[in-house]
Parts: sequence; structure tokens; C-alpha cells
Amino acid sequence: MATAEAAQRWESALDSVVVYAQGAVCRRLARGSVPADGRVRVTGLPRSLDPGSLRARALGAPGARVTEARIEVEAEPYDTGVPDGSRREVERLRDEYAAARGRRDRQLSLIEEVRALHPVPPARREDEPHRRTPVDAWLELADFVDERLTGLHSRLVELEEALRRVEHELAVAVDRLARASTDAPSAHVETTVSAVLTLDGAEGAEVEVEVELEYGVPGAVWVPAYRLFHRQGDSGGRLVLRASVAQRTGEDWTGVRVALATADLRRATDLPRLRSVRIGRRQPAPASSGWREPPAGLADLFAGYDAAGPRPATATARDAVVAGAAPVPVAAAGGPASAPVPPPPPPAPSAPQGYGGPAVAPPA
Repeated sequence: MATAEAAQRWESALDSVVVYAQGAVCRRLARGSVPADGRVRVTGLPRSLDPGSLRARALGAPGARVTEARIEVEAEPYDTGVPDGSRREVERLRDEYAAARGRRDRQLSLIEEVRALHPVPPARREDEPHRRTPVDAWLELADFVDERLTGLHSRLVELEEALRRVEHELAVAVDRLARASTDAPSAHVETTVSAVLTLDGAEGAEVEVEVELEYGVPGAVWVPAYRLFHRQGDSGGRLVLRASVAQRTGEDWTGVRVALATADLRRATDLPRLRSVRIGRRQPAPASSGWREPPAGLADLFAGYDAAGPRPATATARDAVVAGAAPVPVAAAGGPASAPVPPPPPPAPSAPQGYGGPAVAPPA
């Protein structure tokens, strides 16, 4: 960039950090002589900073002020920096691991071959009688197999131990190589974040100007821890507050002043909207009409009831028509009702029949 070549470079140092509930605000200081054009480039900023949170001001020079501040990123071809020795070590350990694994596998196959040894009698001819196998030969073969297997298993233990050792060394070397290679960006370019400042009122001055940069970074958090000291019998105690700070901002906070805040750094801080104020004679608020528009779909509320048709006759009315009796008149809605038909009286209970007497006829 043309601005990168023309601007004078100032190295910066991290001075203080304020850690919030989430995130942190860092303060850097840079010092140098202002060139004729008043444009300087402050380097050393982390890649994780929020470009919209950059604030800059001039210190120690009366009349000097920062008129422009912006973030610029420079990209250069990146050298991975992975030493060839690490890569060669990984390759050597891989070959050694393959050789150790091959020796272990050959030992296992040899053990299986010795374990499969067993006596096989020779083939007998048809006219040849059965022959007895000497017991001493069986015992000698069994002793040979046991002795051979004992030596092979001892060797197998040594080979497996060597294989585990080489495997561990290979895993450590691969992890070291991966950590060294993933430190670089995926695009194989080195990015440098800097702040380009334009100073006004300090051109041609022989005194140095100190510039303060303030910016916010994510990836920082702190957790409080309380400890109460109290002795038995004492009326008081001592409460100690400790904080556990964790950060992954890409900067080294060693020897930097750290302050803690419980506020939320990402909370919106927009100005409130003020309601309009009308100046004049007060007018009463219009009275409510009490009418509101009916809700949508009200006409379809009883569509299912209308589609069902008239209500069917009851079972009592149908039975009366079948028996030939006149149906009971029903009054229309809002009109006079006809005289109801009184129900017939219940039948009288039958008299008890006397013992040995004639039957009593039931009442008509």
C-alpha cells in the first residue's frame, strides 16, 4: 500500500487492560517524532481487536491532536517456520514404528507356528499292524513346545514394550509438528494489524509525542472467587476477593496492569428516544367511541351449523305419531303456548290375594 510506505512506523507497548464480564479494553502507548505530513503507523495491535472500538489521542504535546484513526491490515507471504528437523523426526519415528510393528507381528506368527506343533503318526499300510507311539517322544515334544513358547513370549513382551515407546514418541512428534504448523494462517500469509493515525498541530516539532490507543478485544473473561477467614471465638473475620482471569486475545499480558469490571462490554449504549413535547393550549383527549371493528372470519363462525340443516324430531314425537295420537303442540319462539295434555294417572296397586280364596279381578 502507498500509505504503508509513506507512514512512519511507531512501535507500541501494552500498558493496561480492563477485563469486563465478557471481553476487555486494552490501552497501548506509542512514542515518536511526528513527520511533516503528520501520518504515523502504530504497530503491534492484535488481530482479534474490534475495528469499531479504536480510540486514539495525543499526550504530552500541547496543541497536538489526532484527526484521523483507522485500522489497516498488511499481508505478506508467510513462512511457515516449521523446522525441517521436526518433519524429519516425524518421518524417522514413523519408519521406526513400522519396523517395530513388523517385528511384533512376526513374533506373533512364530508363536502361532510353535503352538500348532503336535505329533503326527506315519501312515499305516493295510497289511501292517498297529504300532504304539513311545510316551517319551510325546513328552519330549511337549517339553520342547513349552520351552520354546516361554522364550517367544518373553521376546514378545520386549517387542510390545518397544512398540509402545515408539508409538508414544511418534504421537508427541506429530502433535508438536501440528502445533507448529497451525500457528500460521491457512492462506500462508502473515497479517500485521496496525493503526494509521493523522496528527495535527505537532508538525515540525522536535519534542516527541506520545499517543494512546484504546480498543476492545473479545476472548477475555474473569470469574470471582471469595474466601472468608474467621477464627473461632472472634467477632469478625476477613473476606478476600480473588479473580481468575482467562484470555485468548493474542496478546501477552505479562507485567501489564489489569483492572476488573462487572459491566457488560457489549451492551447497547444508544441514546434514548425523547418523546415530542407540544407547547400550546391544552386540549382534552377525544372520548372513546366504544366501537371496534369485528374480528376477521366472524361470518364463517356459524357456517357449519347452517350447513347441518333443521334439527331432527325427537323420539317421543315420532312414537306418538306412530301410535295414532295427536302430537303435542309446541309453542313458537316468542308466541303463546298451547295447552299441554295431562299425562294419564298411574294404575292403582293390586290388592293382595287371600290364601285359598278366589282370585280378585284387577281394576279396570
